[in-house]
Amino acid sequence: MTRIYLIRHAEAEGNIYRRLHGQYDSRVTPNGLLQIAALERRFEGLPIDAVWASDLYRTRRTAEAIYRPKGLPLRLDPRFREVHVGAWEDLPFGLLERTEPEALHAFAHDPEAWLAPGAERYEAYSSRFAAALTELAEANPGKTLAVFTHGCVLSGGLHKLLGLPHDASRADNTAVSLLEYEDGVFSPVFLFDNSHLSEAISTQARQRWWRKLGGKFNLWFRDAEPADAARFDPLWAPGAGDRTWIACLGDEAVGYVSVTEQGLSTIWLRPEFRHRRMGDQLFGQAALFLRRRGLETLRFGVPTANSEALAFFSHLGAEPVGTEGACTLFRLRLAIPKAE
Repeated sequence: MTRIYLIRHAEAEGNIYRRLHGQYDSRVTPNGLLQIAALERRFEGLPIDAVWASDLYRTRRTAEAIYRPKGLPLRLDPRFREVHVGAWEDLPFGLLERTEPEALHAFAHDPEAWLAPGAERYEAYSSRFAAALTELAEANPGKTLAVFTHGCVLSGGLHKLLGLPHDASRADNTAVSLLEYEDGVFSPVFLFDNSHLSEAISTQARQRWWRKLGGKFNLWFRDAEPADAARFDPLWAPGAGDRTWIACLGDEAVGYVSVTEQGLSTIWLRPEFRHRRMGDQLFGQAALFLRRRGLETLRFGVPTANSEALAFFSHLGAEPVGTEGACTLFRLRLAIPKAE
């Protein structure tokens, strides 16, 4: 009998920036690093013979919880990658809620019917996952394996292998499932267990409050227009060469974010919309745009007297690297580390 632990990756940028990241290669968040540490403690006394992961960074980084402390090599298999969502890659959920609500509902609740331009269909991604997992099980009789993968492809694969309803497989970040394989059949021992996570670091627990808001949390972005200056005056201050987006909640403009070629210029959210994690989405719009432009490290300054802003950027993973006048200087790595 072969035993296989299936583990979803730790919290990553798409989770907090509220963007659809299928095969978009994203980084793990600071909270995700806490989840990885908790996962390492969970597996500390458990024997594992081999570790596999998809070749995307968020699974490779999460797999460090097991393969590094146990002195094992990490084996990469792109068949464990997340579904490729085609033209939807890196789009804000708020934009999809606004422009393609029926298709977005199908993506979450009826993936066999879901279709987006250039996207991988359900049968393709669920079959590649199931085939890869069966191949590993057949090739490793009597061994215990760990496989690091992604939420949607895991859901599709387990639907195909175990007949689980699609809505039954909503895995928390770093949630663990255990399957046994014998005589050509997979059997679940347990599914989607996140007991190693405290309420403070569980992604699902941290999202409960805003999920109750329905469609009143996810933002979408449009290019700024001259008339927007009056809307945000007197705080409006993007430079002539800046790229500026207006953050919208439904039809309502709630803030803006500007970048220069060198990095972040301005991020601002109306006071009544603060402390709802919407600022994360504004920052994500800027950071991921600059990554696409080839910027490897984002550097910016924040007034040292603004303790709220300092805490906000630290929460996003920016590191303070010094001071300059009345500002604290921050650095955030945007580049995706390559596989070793």
